[in-house]
Amino acid sequence: MVAVAGLLGFLGTGFYAYSRGVFLPALAETLADGSRMSISIGFSLAAIVVAIIAPKLGSYLDRNSPRVVIMWGIGIVSVSYILLSAVENIWQFYLVVGLGMGVGISCMGGLAWHRSVIFRFDHWRGRAIAFAVMGASLSGIMMPPLVTWLVDSYGWRYGYNIFAITTAVTLFPVVFFFMKDRPEDIGEVRDGHKYHAKQTEPFVASANDLRQWTWQELLQTRAFWSIGLIFGSMTCVFAAVMLHLFGHMLDIGFSTDQAALVLSSAALMAAFGKPIVGWLSDFFGARVSIWIALVCQAAGLLAFTQADTYPIAILAAAIYGFGYAGMSPLRTFSISTSVGSASFALANGVLRWIELPFVLSASPLAGYIYDATGSYNSAFFILAGLLLFACVGPLFISVGGAVERKANLKSS
Repeated sequence: MVAVAGLLGFLGTGFYAYSRGVFLPALAETLADGSRMSISIGFSLAAIVVAIIAPKLGSYLDRNSPRVVIMWGIGIVSVSYILLSAVENIWQFYLVVGLGMGVGISCMGGLAWHRSVIFRFDHWRGRAIAFAVMGASLSGIMMPPLVTWLVDSYGWRYGYNIFAITTAVTLFPVVFFFMKDRPEDIGEVRDGHKYHAKQTEPFVASANDLRQWTWQELLQTRAFWSIGLIFGSMTCVFAAVMLHLFGHMLDIGFSTDQAALVLSSAALMAAFGKPIVGWLSDFFGARVSIWIALVCQAAGLLAFTQADTYPIAILAAAIYGFGYAGMSPLRTFSISTSVGSASFALANGVLRWIELPFVLSASPLAGYIYDATGSYNSAFFILAGLLLFACVGPLFISVGGAVERKANLKSS
């Protein structure tokens, strides 16, 4: 399950998130008279579509088969890439990215396969999530140089066709033959029979973990709003940086190859950091890990504003990359510890609405600042400030992890 999730992250997040910044300058010149803000709006429209369908989709995933949803998502994303290769104006781009990619990424993305990972792990949850999302980081290491070469050599339209073929041919058979929704489908239990047999303490599911929530109840909890603040901030910063950092590197004088390697360096550190984040989460819980992630991301953004040499740019990418290593696994871990696993996908979906204002504003704002000033520096300062403000959020969430679990056993 972890391997399948990693492959979904590699071809899903990798193609969609890590490559769009490479496409941005060419898309802006071809479809939007050079306006990067106009192209950014298209990806914000996709975020709106994700937020609209996520609560209902999450509720469905809690009760039914994530595998079936992911298969539909693979088909929609593959067709959307083919349509993207043929768009002729900005309105067609908005329709395909906003509706097609919005629906497709929702179905084949983390909302679905994170649900399957949560079904399969409890004590190993932090590490399982960390290794599952490592596929996205590995893609981030490989995709920027590869896509830069692809676009420079053959054009962005050819690149999207390659994305369509690779997504369909690789993911359909893997998900169909190897993905299982729940451990009982293959005669297993959470964390595995072998792990259970080695434990001296019995596995007892907490009442919170088994609780069935409604979306109204979720919106009445401080922890849920705090998670929205934390990961809305992280998500919008990640989206803006992945979309605009490549262009920023070109603007300050680096070559396309150097800019691609900056993106790959950030992804490399994210891949290195994910097992560390997983271990920290399983042992210490969420708070310490989230604070490290937020501070590192803010520090990396501030370093990008001073990146007048290539070594400084690589250092900034490494710091930022280590910070966002925890974005996806910590989000899943925080939801599962504060809300439980029974209504995890519903909570994940409803959370998109809280995160939506952040996601909608960051990428177009960065594009607007660039169009107005010719620089991204002010945008990076604003985004760093948002991350530091989000550091108040962990004070209001459940910690989780082995330390809290042992404390609860002693108190009981």
